[in-house]
Amino acid sequence: MKNRFIQMIAFLLLAAGLAFPAAASAESEQETFLRNFEAVYPADIGEVIDSANPYAKSVGIVKTTKNGISVLLDKVLVTEDELAVSFLISGDFPENLFDVQLSASIEAGPLLPYPPDSFELARHGGGGGGPRLRLLTEVNEDLPVALDTASVFLMRHDGYISPSDPMQVHIRVPQITVGWEYTDADGIVRGDQYYEDEVLEFDFVTDGAELAAQTKTFELNHAFEIDGKTYEFHTLRFNPMQLILFTGEVWTHNGPPYATGIRYVEAITTEGTKIELAPTDSDYHAYYGFTKKILDPAVIQSLETTKTLTLTPCYLPLPADKERDTYINPQPGDPAYDCNPENAVTVTIRD
Repeated sequence: MKNRFIQMIAFLLLAAGLAFPAAASAESEQETFLRNFEAVYPADIGEVIDSANPYAKSVGIVKTTKNGISVLLDKVLVTEDELAVSFLISGDFPENLFDVQLSASIEAGPLLPYPPDSFELARHGGGGGGPRLRLLTEVNEDLPVALDTASVFLMRHDGYISPSDPMQVHIRVPQITVGWEYTDADGIVRGDQYYEDEVLEFDFVTDGAELAAQTKTFELNHAFEIDGKTYEFHTLRFNPMQLILFTGEVWTHNGPPYATGIRYVEAITTEGTKIELAPTDSDYHAYYGFTKKILDPAVIQSLETTKTLTLTPCYLPLPADKERDTYINPQPGDPAYDCNPENAVTVTIRD
């Protein structure tokens, strides 16, 4: 009798599932809208990922909090030293928004040990930010869509995550911030914020195999001298979206952040496209040197076809009337920099 009762309950549950197949997993109109939203976010806004990048992959996982804020994990981009993702955020937000952003932690693996003598590991030293709003819809539209991004380095102090192999990614979003402005009874414009603390989690598998297949490593061992001090470019890791120039710890011995020394490296393709490689920070990067992640489609295309790449160190001498600890660097390209071509090295990328 007991078995018959259990069978009957199972039958009824099955029948309910057949009658209402989408009842438990029905997608709301807001989620459907967000999933079908054609988001366009270009590369010229200082972000870590853009919607039109040829190496970015769609993810398309949408989650909604109990309070009705939907988050779509839109795209993922894997370069040599970074995994970056983009989120689209929507909900019944107040008018006059000035802040929509989320906090996100990204875990990826597996973490692998570095091969012997791959490069000199940097010694690891010691977020947050102000309001941020990147609306992809018109202001005060009925269902606004905001953009936010997050990223994590793949080359870490305790190992690396291979961009060419499948990686398991887990993203945890513990908080979403929504801020808006309003005018009080005295006519004063004020701001208010709401914090959505329901945790959202996203899991998926991805890789950067297509881009990693174009990665090449060149041994340079290029030494040069500036103002009586010897510098060396050890190795160049090249692909169309990220350039990494490995050096050594000597690069950190130029004094305070705004002191003199080699402040950037100018890379020039065969066609004359210029890319500025910035110095790494050992608080975040596992290596000493200079690097640049490229999102500009024209620069990516130039690196996909260039036959050579010329690397020129740009040195900033200390003016006689300036103090080392207080001198602020001029912008790259300023005549104050000494980018002497005699210190450059040209690398043959392809025949």
